[in-house]
Amino acid sequence: MSRTVQLQLTIPQRLSDISLEKYQRYVQVLKGIEGATEEAGEFLNMKALEIFCGVELKESYKIPMASFSGILEKIADCLQEPTPLIKRFWFRGTNNVEVEFGMIPDLKDISFGEYIDLDKYIGDWKQMHRAMAILFRPITAKKGEFYEIEDYEGSDKYAGHMQHMPTSVALGALVFFYRLGMKLSKHTMDYSLKQMTEEQLQQVESRFLEANGVGINHFMQSLEEMSHALTRLPKSHSPSA
Repeated sequence: MSRTVQLQLTIPQRLSDISLEKYQRYVQVLKGIEGATEEAGEFLNMKALEIFCGVELKESYKIPMASFSGILEKIADCLQEPTPLIKRFWFRGTNNVEVEFGMIPDLKDISFGEYIDLDKYIGDWKQMHRAMAILFRPITAKKGEFYEIEDYEGSDKYAGHMQHMPTSVALGALVFFYRLGMKLSKHTMDYSLKQMTEEQLQQVESRFLEANGVGINHFMQSLEEMSHALTRLPKSHSPSA
């Protein structure tokens, strides 16, 4: 007698269907797996189903092989989508009200405080929602493609909201910011040096250089590791026989 397995799961169709919070959880799983063993690949596959489709680990064993492979292929396709810069997106809150968020209109004009806070969080995937709360804030005025956003009041204000933002928007912003990072560091330092005493300058310069070296370099390494892991995922779709 054939057995029919019925499971409720939601399969993401595109990267924008995956929230940043889920992507952060997936990154932490990747970081916790050492090596490319077959057992590690199988565990990663099951965790991908759990995180992105809401399937508990114990339930993943009940999924027919053909469906199992097909679902993972779809997830892999989503995770490997191109991530162009998306500067504006709509966010629906728990009160069912939609608010349009916008990225800092011109990152060349980023403030020293924004940059220091951003660089502190951008190298830590556990804190990436805080980095996004610095880069993105509600739009207060707009005309055509031009817009203004709320003044920066610290990352706490919108960090919780950014956990639910589309991963496609977050990754596009991260890649763009990384590419601009070296130019930004020189720009913000030059701007700030003119307004500080010698003692203040030494303290801030030391903190800034340390943050830049750790944050940006760590982010570059993290992107490389993620790229390697994602290109490996489709090769280990099916559990061993």
